Amino acid sequence: MIDVLVVDDERHVRTLLIKMISNLFECSPKEAESAEEALKICDKERFDLITADIKLSGMDGIEFIKRLRLRGIFTPVLIISAYATPEDIAEVCRYGPIDFLAKPFTQDELRKKIKGLLDLKRDTFEKYLREAEGFIHSNLSGDLDKAEQIIRVMFSLMPSSPIPHYLMAELLEKRGNRELAQRHFNAARALDVEQRGYKRGEEIDTD
Repeated sequence: MIDVLVVDDERHVRTLLIKMISNLFECSPKEAESAEEALKICDKERFDLITADIKLSGMDGIEFIKRLRLRGIFTPVLIISAYATPEDIAEVCRYGPIDFLAKPFTQDELRKKIKGLLDLKRDTFEKYLREAEGFIHSNLSGDLDKAEQIIRVMFSLMPSSPIPHYLMAELLEKRGNRELAQRHFNAARALDVEQRGYKRGEEIDTD
């Protein structure tokens, strides 16, 4: 099951999208009728995917996505619009992961676009994992800061994954902050339902 937020100022469009996404992915999407409302929701909750129109009353879809990214929220966004210009698409694609679906569309087209973004999210997460590991194990100055930036993006991409917590615990332990490292390790263990751990399964020694 995935968590989806549908953002559109037309009620009938939101209703249609929610019905289609619910049927395709057996989930219960949340909705927002404006970008302002959506930002408030995203400040409190994390989603696997957001759908949004470019043309919204009040703040438009491009500004909405910019503000999401400034908040450190890198959730994939599917732009669903009948009015997006090539310039709009080029502008918004700077704030990926992003894809575009033109109205009107079929249910199968919607499924393919959502699946593509979710697959991209997974691949991006795995790429960041490799990069973060490299920086954590590097002895070069500034690489731990780079690792921390990447890990924070990973938290945004997959907030329910234990892996960013394991990485942050390892990073903080390397910095000597054992108390905070243990908190992240405990959070990782709580999320890691299979208790597989990440590289190691022992607790951090805080003595």
